[in-house]
Formats: sequence, structure tokens, C-alpha cells
Amino acid sequence: MQTKQASSFKSRSGQGGFTLIELIVVIVILGILAATALPRFANLGSDARLAKMQAARASIVSAANMYRGRWLAAGSPSTGTSVYDTVTVDNTTGFPTFAGMLIAAGGLADYENSTFATDGVLRPDAGNASGHTSCTITYVPASGTVTVAATSANC
Repeated sequence: MQTKQASSFKSRSGQGGFTLIELIVVIVILGILAATALPRFANLGSDARLAKMQAARASIVSAANMYRGRWLAAGSPSTGTSVYDTVTVDNTTGFPTFAGMLIAAGGLADYENSTFATDGVLRPDAGNASGHTSCTITYVPASGTVTVAATSANC
């Protein structure tokens, strides 16, 4: 027994493609979606740099605490410097020196760290001349503090 096919389900063999109106409607819808999505995704670069800087801060804080703990466990030598696994630690505070922190935190190669060994300042973009100069992390070996000057506005 055969059922009669509804006219809307019949083959479209008579139509060769989309009409101009259908194509224009699809293009307009895609344009509206792009216009609403573009501002949402346009500012993700600064959010990514901010997350990267927060990760670097956590790495530096962890390394500083770990090597200070090793210094304390070694009896807190009070003169000169100590070296633990090629990381130089200042014996007056127990925190790694600038150069020691570069090694302790894994080199920080993805960051602009050319002056880190002398001033302890880290920026998010290695090799980027334009850089984000106000987006920084500063490490102070005298106290082991790590200051972050990184917000979504300046990164």
C-alpha cells in the first residue's frame, strides 16, 4: 500500500539553487552575528596577557618560597650567598637573587626578561619592541615580594 506524498516533500529537482533573497537573508544574518561577536572577542589579547602575568607571578612566588625554605632548612647561613641546584640565594634574606630567580622560575623565556637579572622587572612580550611597558611584574629579593602592575587596561 502506497501513501500519497505531500506536495511539500516532493523532490526539488525543478529548482537549481537558492534564490537571491535567500542568499541576502543568510548574508545579513551572518553580518549581524559577526557584528555582535567581534567586540566580545576583540579584547581577549589583554586578558590573555593578564593571565600570563598572573601565572608568572605565581611561579616567582612559589620559587622564592621554595628556595627560602631550603635556606631555612640549611640553618640560615648568615654571610655571603648559598647555591642550591645552581640557584644563588642571598644569605641575608634567604630569597633567590635576580639571576637566581631566572633559573628558579624556569627561565621565564616567554617574557621580556632582558633586564630581570639587574632590576627584577618582567614584561609579558619577549621580543616585542612595542611591548606593554606598563604591564609588569617586579621581584624584590631583599623581601621576597612580587609586585604586579598588570590589569586588563594596561596589558
